[in-house]
Amino acid sequence: MADGSVDLSIAIVSYNTRALMLDCLRAVFASGAEVRFEVIVVDNNSKDETVEAIRTHYPTVQIIVNHENRGFSKAVNQALAVSAGRYVLMLNSDTQVRRQTMDRMVICLDEDPEVGAVGCKQWTGDGQLYQSCFPFPSIRDHLIHASFFQTCAPAWQESLAARQAIDCRKSQDVDWINGACLMVRTDLMKACGGLDEGYFMYFEDVDLCRALHQRGYHVRHLADADIVHLIGKSGERDRAKLNLVWEFSRIRYVERHFHPLNRFIMKTWITVGAFVRLVHRSSMAGVPQPASVYWSVVRRLWQRSAAEERPQIAGAAVGR
Repeated sequence: MADGSVDLSIAIVSYNTRALMLDCLRAVFASGAEVRFEVIVVDNNSKDETVEAIRTHYPTVQIIVNHENRGFSKAVNQALAVSAGRYVLMLNSDTQVRRQTMDRMVICLDEDPEVGAVGCKQWTGDGQLYQSCFPFPSIRDHLIHASFFQTCAPAWQESLAARQAIDCRKSQDVDWINGACLMVRTDLMKACGGLDEGYFMYFEDVDLCRALHQRGYHVRHLADADIVHLIGKSGERDRAKLNLVWEFSRIRYVERHFHPLNRFIMKTWITVGAFVRLVHRSSMAGVPQPASVYWSVVRRLWQRSAAEERPQIAGAAVGR
């Protein structure tokens, strides 16, 4: 339980990301943070000696070792259960916090009790500002970013997407922020039940932010705090499987939060997209995939229960 002796519990999920994890921890401990923090790493059965490396180089880090890949949501909830901080920071292993970032995020939550969660600017490894905060998913959102419109009407699609995009250079309240770097009030996150473990990975951050809004809290994006996010590096070897994980999570979110008519429209839209990609044998990443992948998406949409997903995605990485 949070007892006030620690300001911040940093929860990092690990899965075969030894080098990235060590860089992430190095940045955390070199950040010069004035807040009192603890680091909890939850390892999802890594085979690259990640656990041994952390124990050797960062003996103060608390490590929870899983003997299977439990996914991002369950792993974060394990860290949440043993956390001592007033706030918990979900941090990807492929990120590097910059100086004062954690302090500024803690100050934001300290100074405004109506803010339930806070995120910050994210920069890619080559110095580009990464879009990390968004409006809640909608039919319009999915249509705007559909590959069909990107191919057939790229100028129109780019114009619509630009109008919808949130300016991450400005501090402001937003609908949701990605879970690569998201700080939440510990008691509030526990009151929400933690992350929804029905999501193996992806969309659990959207789901949590929606729960915070429903409880009357704001989600704040800070423009004066930042991290480096090496986008997708923690999962680059499992990209095809991660595409399937993303589809399953998207379907779960649609089923949980879209009204019946919109839910039917979205599920129909996803089905059509799966068949189009089946015909062209191309994945979201442009890499050919077996037909079974697309049939898995269609069966999940119309026949399968969410509990049947796990055997297909348990070997996926936990990177975004």
